[in-house]
Amino acid sequence: MTTQIHADEFWMSRCFDLAARGIGYVSPNPPVGAVLVHKGQLLAEGFHHQFGGPHAEVDVLQNVPLEKRHLIPEATLYVSLEPCCTFGKTPPCTDRILEAGIKDVRISILDPNPAVAGQSISLLRKYGIQTKVGISEADGHALIKHFRINILQHRPYVILKWAQSQFGISGVHGTQVWFSDPHTQSWSHRLRAEFDSILVGARTVETDDPSLTTREYPGRSPARVIYDPNGRLDLHYKVFNTDGTTVFYFSAVENKISRSGLAPVSAHLLHGTEGHTKQILAKLFHHQVGSVIVEGGSYLHHLFIKDNLWDEAWVVKTPNELNSGIRAPNLRGILIDQFVIGNDTIMGMANDKMIK
Repeated sequence: MTTQIHADEFWMSRCFDLAARGIGYVSPNPPVGAVLVHKGQLLAEGFHHQFGGPHAEVDVLQNVPLEKRHLIPEATLYVSLEPCCTFGKTPPCTDRILEAGIKDVRISILDPNPAVAGQSISLLRKYGIQTKVGISEADGHALIKHFRINILQHRPYVILKWAQSQFGISGVHGTQVWFSDPHTQSWSHRLRAEFDSILVGARTVETDDPSLTTREYPGRSPARVIYDPNGRLDLHYKVFNTDGTTVFYFSAVENKISRSGLAPVSAHLLHGTEGHTKQILAKLFHHQVGSVIVEGGSYLHHLFIKDNLWDEAWVVKTPNELNSGIRAPNLRGILIDQFVIGNDTIMGMANDKMIK
């Protein structure tokens, strides 16, 4: 029994590794990995590559070598998330499992989507398929944390990120200040590549004129989201360049940007003086944006904190000695990770009020 438990964890770990390859490409769907194992030997592996494409269960079946396809009914299917049983952009994966004749399916966690949520397990069992659920559950839940927020709270997963001096200062009004180690920028751009969008406020655009790309990491650049409540910006800033990346522009007033008709700019009018964060997240979710990094500035961070609309915060603590200026948020949460890059200490916190 102990040997089997270890084997299940081993193969499920491989499912997680495969699923991670889809992060940044499959949203708003969850990343999922799958392997087929025959008598302790790997038969095939697969994962969900991109939104709208074949799911992991379909991919793994397609990847079985032609000369070994007769072994599929005798193989065990491991999958990181409960297979779907509903029609979406692709047919139900449960149908493909049944058609393939697989008799043993082992799953990390149930799908949090109420339209699935255990129904696939019941269906497979109804047709005599042996199913096991609950293998390496903590890792399974961590893998789909974005999707869980999307499906249960109908909004994107939100990360706040900023750098600060050793005295807790995150900037100076009207002046660009570099805090972090150059190697930290590579880590930051890798994080961007794993998210659907990156959000900054008008003051950050005016002061830093950022590109908001992943130029320091080989991944696709996220959509850019600009919060300009007073309509101060114009189109000469880098965030509005025509590189094909979608730019979501939010303002409480109409201006040249919102009326420009520029192809990559999706302009949206905010209503009232309160609740802007909820309006932004609702509109992004409507456009199938599953995750957003809020990079600045401090005013925008405080808005999301005040509205308790954040799931994680990543703080880059630097040795910079700046002791006056814009104070970084004083945020409390559950420590989820801490590591050092160059001279910087990076600390990740989870919002304990959002943990279910």
